[in-house]
Amino acid sequence: MTALEERPPAPPVTGVPPMRPRRRRRPVADRPPYALALLPALLLSALSGWIYAFAFPAPNVWVLAFVGVGGILAALRGRGFWSGVLVALAGGLAFWFTLIGWVTLFLGAAPLLALGTLQAIELAIGGGLIALVYRSVPLLWPSRWGRIGVTPLLVAAAWTCREVVAGTAPYGGFAWGRIALSQSTSPFAPLAAWFGLSGLSFVLAWLTAFALACLTEPRGGFAPIGPRPGSEHLLPRLLAIAVAAGLLLAIPPFRPTEAGVMRITSVQPDTHAGYFDRQNDPAKNLATTAAASLQAAGKGSQLVVWPEGSSENDPYSNPAILQTFNSVSVLTGAPLLAGAITQRDGRFYNSSLLWEANRGIAAIYDKVHPVPFGEYVPDRAFWTPFAPDLLKLIGRDYTPGTRSSVMKVGTVPVGVDICFDIVDDGLITGSVADGAQVLVAQTNNADFGHTEENQQQLAIARLRAIETGRSVVSVSTVASTTFLDPTGATIYAAPGFTADVHTDVVPLAVGTTPAVAFGVALGATIAILGGVLPLLLALTARPLRRRR
Repeated sequence: MTALEERPPAPPVTGVPPMRPRRRRRPVADRPPYALALLPALLLSALSGWIYAFAFPAPNVWVLAFVGVGGILAALRGRGFWSGVLVALAGGLAFWFTLIGWVTLFLGAAPLLALGTLQAIELAIGGGLIALVYRSVPLLWPSRWGRIGVTPLLVAAAWTCREVVAGTAPYGGFAWGRIALSQSTSPFAPLAAWFGLSGLSFVLAWLTAFALACLTEPRGGFAPIGPRPGSEHLLPRLLAIAVAAGLLLAIPPFRPTEAGVMRITSVQPDTHAGYFDRQNDPAKNLATTAAASLQAAGKGSQLVVWPEGSSENDPYSNPAILQTFNSVSVLTGAPLLAGAITQRDGRFYNSSLLWEANRGIAAIYDKVHPVPFGEYVPDRAFWTPFAPDLLKLIGRDYTPGTRSSVMKVGTVPVGVDICFDIVDDGLITGSVADGAQVLVAQTNNADFGHTEENQQQLAIARLRAIETGRSVVSVSTVASTTFLDPTGATIYAAPGFTADVHTDVVPLAVGTTPAVAFGVALGATIAILGGVLPLLLALTARPLRRRR
């Protein structure tokens, strides 16, 4: 017997529970198919945001809006709120830094970093809400109809909510980059007359989310309406998407009631009128604009329109400017609608003055929404330490106007908006509700040079024509002066960065489109639901998630 065999057996260990075999971690029950890991989701979102920017002018490939938004939505599937925020932030930064690169022309990267980052953060929060939808709905409605029916509606509402909030806050918001604004030349554009721009964004986001749901539905989900699961399973999915798009496109365009015509002259002076342009000479710009206007003499015009800021000196305190207005009005035989900087009661306004020959100022409109950090510095004492050299360039703060935007030119009510007023849903539709039969948009794009900004703004004007059922005459200092009919079709487009004076006839219209009647209310309702419902669903689904 060896020493090893003589050793007594070791006593059993007591007090320690026996080891249990490790259980395999179950997959998250509420994670939809095709959910991506974080890194691929970030990359997909960033790529999709970059692609989404190219749906807007330029190059204005409108179909890329569905690709870009669809890619961002795909990256959000299966994520929690904060993970969704991070993923959407990647797409937002790529989108906004590509879309609004024109803000860097005169002022460098600082405005782009500030504005682009702010807008990306707002998009990111919206992405978090969408992630909650994707995570909660399968728990509450686990059937195919929950995934294909309920989820796209809630995703579209959350997307629209983000757009509405970004267009109103902070400091009045920046209603640029909405998915509806990418569709000015697409076959979906006529829907703006029925639903308004926020409503159109909802419809387009729904179609995108519906298409994504159809393409990612698990095998067998379409079996009742198509072949058995397999390689041919793609056909019923594509058919469902085509039917949904076809039903939207089958909605007939809304035709406004015509009420005669109006002959309008536009003056595009092609001057160095940029606020930050060192070659800006206000007196020279005014003289150049006035001299060009004389080409309208004898054309039978009923209204001559100058662009925004044609007179950068206050006409009220400078009789020579008023004399210039009167001379142009007398020689052309038409009232003059001139953009001017005015000062009243110690406050500056970005104004539009209607001057009648030998009678003086017949009406005045003050820009309702001066551009924050462009035309005024909100909370100047707080923000100046962050960028003192940049903000001191904005030497005067414009006051928001309170006057009606509708002026009576002869017997015709004309709705007037100045530059970025064009993105304000309530202002534009309100002008038509107040009786405007034609819209005039005065703008100064000189600060953005040969960038895409003027084309993006023109796309908005085109959609406004469709939405309101009114002709729109957009007049710029440099580009893109354009006459649009109530269907958004181009009557005349002036060559960019060229002095141009043009007289044309535009149709007048009366009555209101459905978008004017309830479009703003519809957009607000969708936004409220899109902000509240994802949170309620997440709270309701939390016990189910824990149980699973």
